[in-house]
Amino acid sequence: MHNVETLRAEIQARFGTVYRFCKCSELNKSTVYMVLSGTYPGNTEQQTARIRAVLDGELDQAEAVFRAIKTVACRRCTRQGLCSLCDQLFRDQAAAVIQLNSQDR
Repeated sequence: MHNVETLRAEIQARFGTVYRFCKCSELNKSTVYMVLSGTYPGNTEQQTARIRAVLDGELDQAEAVFRAIKTVACRRCTRQGLCSLCDQLFRDQAAAVIQLNSQDR
């Protein structure tokens, strides 16, 4: 688990404020603040890993891959308009692509 003080210091060094970091990353502001203050009621390790991924630039890649997969798949779907029914599958696929690409490096 990443040290939350280290995460906070890195966020402030790179973004100036936690708020600005949240705006740039599209992470939930309340969740980030709770994780950094040690009051997050859920899976702190998972949320800390997401914050670390944003700082390392991995979440941006995963989000871009997710959106690309979703765009293509939704065009071929018989449902009208965009929905979130398959989003977990698309996120899992995006994570697999990112993992595969990181093994090639």
